[in-house]
Parts: sequence; structure tokens; C-alpha cells
Amino acid sequence: MSPLPQTKPATVPGIDLAGSRPLFPGRPGDRLVNGLPIEDFQQKRLIFNQIDKPGQVHIYKTDCAAGARLRVQMFVPVLSRGGSAVPAFSIIAQSLPYSADTQKLPVELPQGYSAIVAASPSQLLQPVEDLLTRARYYPGPIIDTRTLVGGKCYLVVWSPHNQMGKYVIQTGHRWPLRLTYWASIPLFWWQIRGWFGLGRAAAVGALAGVALIGLLVARLLRRDWEIGRLGD
Repeated sequence: MSPLPQTKPATVPGIDLAGSRPLFPGRPGDRLVNGLPIEDFQQKRLIFNQIDKPGQVHIYKTDCAAGARLRVQMFVPVLSRGGSAVPAFSIIAQSLPYSADTQKLPVELPQGYSAIVAASPSQLLQPVEDLLTRARYYPGPIIDTRTLVGGKCYLVVWSPHNQMGKYVIQTGHRWPLRLTYWASIPLFWWQIRGWFGLGRAAAVGALAGVALIGLLVARLLRRDWEIGRLGD
């Protein structure tokens, strides 16, 4: 895909990138039986991946409890050198409240399963900017539904127009509560900016600053220790 137009970032109601744990998986399977397992679709996650072949299908899967909320939103990354895809996606699960556009699926729908398809958007609105990483995304369609019974749930991503390129998809609605997430935020910053091809000099500068302060403190402590020895 050619470089997207450079539009001023906007604040769009309902768009909440904060609190999403980033995932950088390899290529998922292209069938329901060999889909890439995801821990769950409840915790907020951002899946960063790439369609690198025309007609490629990416399938993610997890176990869902009865009544679980399934919220998924597509984002088109704003890349300075282009290379973004605008794919369609679908949620497949047993006995969803409704089923729509199942004929557009790139896989066969198993008996007893329902599917909701979000088509590729024909027009992209103003991009949103993540406050932490300063990466920008065009918000795409949302599927927000609930399962009626427990069982396997699938997220299917594909390009009906055989596009290739990078895409981002957000799953879940719950903020992370584990301390390991908050401790990993610098790593997430580094990973996401690298995936977008954005500069990471700010992090290098910050680390250099911390190292310099550490050296100064160490020298001061050593000087105090040597003065103390002379005094003895």
C-alpha cells in the first residue's frame, strides 16, 4: 500500500489504545484447526502483524466462556514509507447473538458456529496518536458482541483485495492488572516504535542520562569514602 496521507492526529471517542499489551506473533495458521492460540480475548491487546502474500489468511483462536464479551477493532498503521494493509476481519464462535456476511469468509464455517464479518473500510478517517509511543493509527471497524455458549472463538484476518502489508488489531476490553505489564512499558515502547520504523533516539538518550547520573553518584560516593578513610 502506498504511503497514507499525512493528516493531523485526532482524538476519536471510543478509541483507547492505552493499557493494551502488544503482541508480535509469527505468521498464524490459515485454518481454524491450526490457528495461533491467544491467551484470551478479554484482556486488552494490540496484535502487530503483516500479510506478506496475496490471499494469505491469519487465524487466531482462544477459549471463550459463555457470556464473554468479544470486542475487536482493526487499526491501519500510519507508516512513513507505506506498507500498510487495510484488511477485513471476522469473529467466529458458537451461537453468537447474530450472524452477518458469512459468505465473505475465506474459510468454511463449521456447523453450529456463527460469524460476524467487518469488511475493509472504503474510507479512512483522521488518524489517532498513541500518547506513549507517538505512533499513529487510522481507526477501522469494530465488532463488539458476546458469546451465548462457551467454546472456541476465532479471529480471522484477510484481505479481500489481495493486499499485502502491516496491520494492527486490538482485542479485549480489560485493563491489565499485573505489575509485570507496567514494568514492561519501556520494552513495549521500544518494540512498537521499531515496528513502525520510528526513531528510538529518545530512549537511548534517556538511558545515557541515567547512566551518566549513576556514574556521577558513584564518583561522589567513592570520593566520600576516600575522604572518610583519610580522616581515619
